[in-house]
Amino acid sequence: MTTLCHIALSPDGGTKIPLQELGPSHGLTPTSAKMYDRFFGLQSVTRHRDAQTGMLSPVLQGAIDSLPDRGRSAGLVVYCKTQTHNTRTDQNWLRQMVDQHGLAHWDVHALSMTSCASALACLHFVTQCGTEAPVIVLTGEKAFHPSVSRLTVGLLAEVPTAAVLNAGPGSWHVHGTAVRHLPRFHINPEAMGPEDRLALQQAYAPGLTQFVASFLDRHAAVLSRDMIFVPHNLNRPLTDALIRAFDWQDRTFQGDIAGTGHAYCSDPFVNLEAVVSDTGPVQQVLLLAAGTGVTFSACLLDRDPPACPAP
Repeated sequence: MTTLCHIALSPDGGTKIPLQELGPSHGLTPTSAKMYDRFFGLQSVTRHRDAQTGMLSPVLQGAIDSLPDRGRSAGLVVYCKTQTHNTRTDQNWLRQMVDQHGLAHWDVHALSMTSCASALACLHFVTQCGTEAPVIVLTGEKAFHPSVSRLTVGLLAEVPTAAVLNAGPGSWHVHGTAVRHLPRFHINPEAMGPEDRLALQQAYAPGLTQFVASFLDRHAAVLSRDMIFVPHNLNRPLTDALIRAFDWQDRTFQGDIAGTGHAYCSDPFVNLEAVVSDTGPVQQVLLLAAGTGVTFSACLLDRDPPACPAP
């Protein structure tokens, strides 16, 4: 069974930049900044001072430090990302960075076809494969241009994380995962024709709701009454409607959408760490993410072993 053993976060946490100062990176005018605040509850977006490799390197090291053997046994690093055009494809930078951290004997791959759902899609893949080798899931991207840092339903943030799987005793075990694609909508909405854009608007919310409902039906026998729902930091009105549809108002933990924004593939790991810090011992969590493409992904996590109550 796949275990989630550790989540490494950025030591400095990044800087929260007010929307009014995001013109160069996100292309925001004062009017559009007010719109994002009013409709999506956004007030600032987290940005990281370092370039991509410098941003990712500390969390990768944090993940390695958590390994029982510090990475001496072979494993796999998967960089889950949304963007394909800002990752210096003329250089093998990911392989080089991993090698510099002493993992030259580890395999290295990147996953991007499922966009912001890629981290949970990766957990699905690892679980389905049944591998027992250690896996580091690396996430975090640079929001350097409005075309990749601004969505119609949210703004993108720079928050690196690294999740460690199958490496020693787990904080969580993965009880179930699911991924669903809506292949008709593989083009980004801004580039769609009017017919496809209208069809996406009509299909997205019902499709997401049905995806969650099917996941719940599949795992009904193991769902806890204390299960906490943890969605990604995007499209607050749609997420709120989903929460109301399942009557989860009292069992939902939403990440820091207002202060951080949507951190590409990092949201599930950042929010999982936050829910434990903010609410205390949580026994079961349902993570949900969605990406352009369209891809929905979910992961049900159980405490392993159960958290002991305070004396």
